[in-house]
Amino acid sequence: MLSGIVSLAVAKEVASAQLSAQKTADEYFRSNANYTISYDISTRGAVEGDIEEFRQIVAEIYADERGWLRAGVKMEEVESGAQAHVILASGEEVKKASPTICSDELSCQVGQLILINDKRWMNASDSYNELGVSLKDYRRMVVNHETGHYLGHPHIPACETPNGLGPIMLQQSTGLRGCTPNPWPLPNELWVKR
Repeated sequence: MLSGIVSLAVAKEVASAQLSAQKTADEYFRSNANYTISYDISTRGAVEGDIEEFRQIVAEIYADERGWLRAGVKMEEVESGAQAHVILASGEEVKKASPTICSDELSCQVGQLILINDKRWMNASDSYNELGVSLKDYRRMVVNHETGHYLGHPHIPACETPNGLGPIMLQQSTGLRGCTPNPWPLPNELWVKR
């Protein structure tokens, strides 16, 4: 019981520190970056997900103030001439995009392609499901993670503090490695290398 109370107190302290750091970082990045990236939406292969629902959810994620907007990145859907292609794809099609980098079990980013694995889109992953995290938050995480790769981010292997928020660039789909699930970029991830 005591360890639970101590863990809760530590978690609150970490959350407060992260919020303070987030505000400072947000002010810096909003004043020092301004990117508009055009994207389009499509599907590849046999998918269970509804393309119109996918389009709407992706647009909501990109418009959310907790996301890459904090780094000065505005994602704007266009009908043609897109810089990025956000694709709801079957596992087979994800792997086909780059057989040496992508797998049929996960989402992947290759060049201009932000490939969201339909199986994960519809069912999340074991690491999220075991913790009872919502499908909505999983979808936010996976779109933000793969978009982070498009913006130039590599994977991050762990969270900064035990039980701290997982970086968006942690491979949260394959395991949380002692981190708390998190669907949004952390303050130290608010940069763009494009």
